[in-house]
Amino acid sequence: MNISARNLLVYLHRLIERAAFYGVLFTLAGLFGRYHWFLELFAHFKLQLAGCFVGYTLIEIAARHRHHATVGAVFALANVLPVVMLCLPATHQPPPTVSAPVAQLRILQANILTSNRDAAALLGLIEREAPDVIVLQETNLRWLNDLAVLTNAYPVFAAMPREDNFGAAIYCKTNAQTTEIIYLNVLDAVPSTRAHLTVNGRPLTVIGTHPFAPYNRAHWLGRNQHMQRLAPLVRDVTGPCVVTGDFNATPWTASFRTFLADSGLRDSARGRCLQPTWPAFLPPFMRIPLDHALHSPDVHVVARRLGPSIGSDHLPVILDVAF
Repeated sequence: MNISARNLLVYLHRLIERAAFYGVLFTLAGLFGRYHWFLELFAHFKLQLAGCFVGYTLIEIAARHRHHATVGAVFALANVLPVVMLCLPATHQPPPTVSAPVAQLRILQANILTSNRDAAALLGLIEREAPDVIVLQETNLRWLNDLAVLTNAYPVFAAMPREDNFGAAIYCKTNAQTTEIIYLNVLDAVPSTRAHLTVNGRPLTVIGTHPFAPYNRAHWLGRNQHMQRLAPLVRDVTGPCVVTGDFNATPWTASFRTFLADSGLRDSARGRCLQPTWPAFLPPFMRIPLDHALHSPDVHVVARRLGPSIGSDHLPVILDVAF
């Protein structure tokens, strides 16, 4: 190998080591995300950081830099473990077996993106999947007009159009008694949706929600407070409950873990590994899971999967439950 080629390799290796150093900083920053909105940004990209550190470790092994390879392996493991934990099976819970008939229901959850104009894609997905409940975020007046045809098959509905990406809507078949727009307190201008259903004599409450995107301190605090207010409302629900929405939080954020603990809900993604929903236009290994379907312990998840692109920056979540 000539000198210029060797110098180029040395230069590239230094760039890789510098990138790894920033990866270490990003990993450590994410651990303190509960204290500052900017630090939390680094908590979302566990899988991506793990992949980068695996690549770095292999390069250092090839270069026979044992200590650097060890550091790379440690940080690869630190980032991949939270993802692996999501892949592990949830605590075993069989489907309901009491004397009353078991009820089953399909829920379609989707952040449809206010600026998205591909209503045909969403309506086509609904026709193919035939959900019993449709929970939507980011509905404006144009979207509600485009979806007016839904009220023929989903006559029990509630909708709040908004132009600021925080509109909300819920559509149910005739097994729903009530649907409503709810606010977590009088000062909170962000609407959520709620439906009370009965299937085979069994009640079910479905809540759709959409906290703020935490891209600054005020919105970070607002998102966290939104989940803090939602938790006791969920705990007060009598009977089975499902909560879906674009939470603007990944499973690894402190606010999301606190919400699960305080609400008593379980994550339907547990045991099904990573189902990343945003941004929809990127390949799966580059996306992060912001859209969630959570459930009370008396709800059994039959199936959970992502739907196809509907023109939004989020992918839909399709959830089949028994209760």
